[in-house]
Amino acid sequence: MPVTAILGAQWGDEGKGKIVDSLCEHADVVARFQGGANAGHTLYINGKETILHQLPSGIMHPKVECVLGNGMVIDPPELWQEMNNLQNQGFPIDERVHISLQAQIVTPIHKHLDAKTELVLGSAAIGTTKRGIGPCYADKANRSGIQVRELREINAVQQKVNEKMEQLRRNNLATADEIQSLLQFMDQFYMASTAILPYVTDTSTLLNSYIHAGKNILVEGAQGTLLDIDFGSYPYVTSSNTIAGSICTGLGIGPKTIDNIIGVYKSYTTRVGAGPFPTEQLNAIGDYLQRTGKEFGATTHRKRRCGWFDAALGKYSTRINGFTTAVITKLDILDQLDQIQICTHYENGSFPEIDLQSAVPHYISLPGWQQTTAQTHRLSDLPKAAQQYLRKIEELLEIPITYVSIGKDRRQLICLES
Repeated sequence: MPVTAILGAQWGDEGKGKIVDSLCEHADVVARFQGGANAGHTLYINGKETILHQLPSGIMHPKVECVLGNGMVIDPPELWQEMNNLQNQGFPIDERVHISLQAQIVTPIHKHLDAKTELVLGSAAIGTTKRGIGPCYADKANRSGIQVRELREINAVQQKVNEKMEQLRRNNLATADEIQSLLQFMDQFYMASTAILPYVTDTSTLLNSYIHAGKNILVEGAQGTLLDIDFGSYPYVTSSNTIAGSICTGLGIGPKTIDNIIGVYKSYTTRVGAGPFPTEQLNAIGDYLQRTGKEFGATTHRKRRCGWFDAALGKYSTRINGFTTAVITKLDILDQLDQIQICTHYENGSFPEIDLQSAVPHYISLPGWQQTTAQTHRLSDLPKAAQQYLRKIEELLEIPITYVSIGKDRRQLICLES
C-alpha cells in the first residue's frame, strides 16, 4: 500500500508543489485532501512558470491521475479556467482529473462574505486570500453548503443560491449594488459548474481501488501545519485541517494505508498575511531573504514576511504530523550569507503553552558557505558549511532529511538517500 503524503511544515509556501512534481516521476496518482483556490503551488519546468491553485501538482505529468478529495472546497469557474489553461499549454487533462462527489462548492456569495468580513475587521483582519474558503467551510459545518453531487441538478442549486442571496439582502450583508455585481458572476458560475460534471466521481472508492491495486499514490497538502485550524497559530490560520490527521477524512482512506509522511521545510521561514512570527527579521536579513528568494504569495502576490529557520516550531510540526522524513527547500537562497541563524527553542516556554506573539527565540549561529549550490547534484558536493547546516536541522527536528532543493527547476533536487 504505497501511499506517501507530502505536507507543509511551516506557514505554507514551503515549495511542496515542486517536491510533488519531482516525485511524480514514480507516481501513478496524486490526491489533494483539503483547501481550495486559496492554495498556490508554483512549478518551474524547463524555465516556464506554472501556478496551480486547485489541481494537484501531478497534473504536469501526462500519465498521473489527479484526485480532488471530499475535504476540498471547489471553485468551479477557477477550476475550469485552470484546466483549460493547462490544456492550452499542451498538458492533456483527458480523463485524469477526478473530483469528489462530496467536496463542497465555493460560490460567488462565499467570496463576497470573505472580503466583507476582512473589510469589517480592519486592522484585526486575518489576511485571507478572499477566495471564499472560510465562509464555504462555515456553510459545510452549518450543514447549509452545496456538495459537488448537487451540481447534477443545477436548477436546485440555483434555487439554493437564490435563497442565500435573499439572506444577504435581509441581513444587510450586501448593498443593492453588491447584489447586482454578484449576479453578474452567476452565469459563469453555473456554466463552469456544469462543465466540471464529467470529472465528478466517488473518489474514495476510486482511491481505495488504486491502493488495493498497489499503485504509487502521493497525497498533496495545501497551506502548512502552522495554518491548521486546530493546531496552527489560531486565529491567524486557514479554515481547514492541514495536517496528516486530516488526510483520511479528506480523502476517504484508512490511516493504515499511509506509509510515509514527508514534511517540507523551507531553509528559512516565511509567512504571508497577519499573525505571529517569532523569527521574523524586520531588517536587512529579512529584506535579503525576501528579495533573493522572490518571496511573493503565489495566490495573493503579497510580499512574504521572512525570518530565520524556526526549529522550535519545526519540531512541533514533526510531532503533530508524525513526519517520517523531511525535505529542505531553497537552500540556495542562503548561499551569500556569511552567518546563518537557527532558532532552537523559545526562552520563555514552548508552543502552544505560550502565545507565539510573546515567544522569545533562542538562536544559534552557524557559518555560511558563500558559494553557489544551484548546480550541485550530490550531498558530498555541497560546501561543508551547508552540510553542517542541514545536519544541525536534522538533529533539531529529530528526523532525517531525504531531499534538498537548490533551485526552482524540478531537476534541481538532491537526493540524500542515494
